[in-house]
Amino acid sequence: MKIPWEQIEELTKYLKEKGLTEISIETQEGKITVKKDIQGVVTSSVAPPVIEAQKKLKTNVEEGKKSNLIEVSAPMVGTFYAASSPGSEPFVQVGSKVNPGTVLCIIEAMKIMNELPCEASGTVSEILVKDGQIVEFGQPLMRLTPA
Repeated sequence: MKIPWEQIEELTKYLKEKGLTEISIETQEGKITVKKDIQGVVTSSVAPPVIEAQKKLKTNVEEGKKSNLIEVSAPMVGTFYAASSPGSEPFVQVGSKVNPGTVLCIIEAMKIMNELPCEASGTVSEILVKDGQIVEFGQPLMRLTPA
């Protein structure tokens, strides 16, 4: 899918003008979401077509059921960062205990740093990508042992 930069800019302006915190537009080609977090930083993401996303999610869930691990996948294309800055401690390591809301990593997309929060409680059992590695939408990033 070609990234519609002009539409993203228009949505960002509209979001600011109307005082909204989030706006999404979904078509057959894909979905565009623009969000403003509590601190006022505007982020955006472009997702591939819904059908493709559902296939990947179903595959990840089926694989997770087989291994009894929770698989954390990349929500977007971007660069994976294990820490908030070079030389800093990573957000999580193998063996780290996590809860819903715990930041697992950052994915940089379009010069925007997007924190990836955990959605379940557990222990990090595997980290499947390296710091600075480019990741694809739906690519497994890490696996958690459920708490």
